[in-house]
Amino acid sequence: MAIALETGNCSRHISSKYCPGTAEISLQIFFLVVVFTGATIGNVLVLLVVRQSRRSEWTTNYFVTSLAISNLSSPFLCVLWTITWMSRGSWTLGDLTCKITFFFHFLNAGVSAGLLACISLDRFYVVVHPLSFKMTKAQTKELITFVWVFMICATAPTLYFFRTTSLTTNVEICSTDFEMVEWKVFIVLYFLIPFGCPFLATLALYCRITHAILVRNRQARNLTNDFRRQANRVPKPKIKVLRMLVFQWLFFVICWIPFFVTQIIQSLSVADFTERSYIATLFVSYSNSGLNALIYSLFNSDFRRGCKRVFCKPDASQAYRLTSLPSRKNRIAPMDDFSSGEHDFGEMRLPELKPFKHHSLNGNGDKLVHQAWVSSCAPRRIDP
Repeated sequence: MAIALETGNCSRHISSKYCPGTAEISLQIFFLVVVFTGATIGNVLVLLVVRQSRRSEWTTNYFVTSLAISNLSSPFLCVLWTITWMSRGSWTLGDLTCKITFFFHFLNAGVSAGLLACISLDRFYVVVHPLSFKMTKAQTKELITFVWVFMICATAPTLYFFRTTSLTTNVEICSTDFEMVEWKVFIVLYFLIPFGCPFLATLALYCRITHAILVRNRQARNLTNDFRRQANRVPKPKIKVLRMLVFQWLFFVICWIPFFVTQIIQSLSVADFTERSYIATLFVSYSNSGLNALIYSLFNSDFRRGCKRVFCKPDASQAYRLTSLPSRKNRIAPMDDFSSGEHDFGEMRLPELKPFKHHSLNGNGDKLVHQAWVSSCAPRRIDP
């Protein structure tokens, strides 16, 4: 991305050997270090929690895993090299790293938009059509592969546009030429197709899901039969998962829309943005890579429990609890794992068996009492 540096004003330089260690630069580097740490720890934690989950084979967790991998590329291939750029005052990493940095930056935006659209499609079938269609594992993997291949092809032109540019004898930056016609066409098409189409699809699907939930719950309230009322109502766990995913998508849009808007406006010469505007939009887009784990931890109690199991030594009792209460005998209740499937946060139970009540403490006596009880319950034959 091109940063128009202004000479003679040290406080406005993103990186300059003539202004090392200014307060603004130090604050920017500190923000990037926080983003790098949060994105790395958060996405690794998501991968570990999903891996240890009993429901790791569910379709939504495939999308969550792929999204975490995409976001994990940002701190190492984008944020880390930007920190080096700013701390040294010049882009000294070469032309290849300049191309790779913004290639993965745009790729992260496109892949994330596509995967979030896939997640909304999965939620659509789970909530609106739970019995008519269910996405299989093979279909999920094919969809993820299509998203990655398509976005890699759509992002490939960035390897041509971005290059190192010399401002002075000792200062170089990683930028692109906003005056190129090819760049103007590329940035507009990228915003409309790889980013805009998934955005519109996700918006439409979530609106449709919300409408279906409101209609079904309103119809359920009008039913007099309790069983039918519960059967027609959308379960609260599904609504909680949907709320979490909607917030995840909204934060993604908030973080990336300013970046693309400033790029398009500057490319089309509609307006000139200051250096601080470029820096702000770039850093905000970086920060999205570390927000997903934070959103999961705030909205999903099972993800928090999964994080505890990652850091704590696993125990057999953490996987299954066999209760011995008289009223809940023979009940096996597995602990809930982080998931967002159609039976979210449910609890599996074996049929409860009512114990035979007797007062004998002797094993043989128990058998005799039981035989006597069976004999008394059996129908007697009455001779004519």
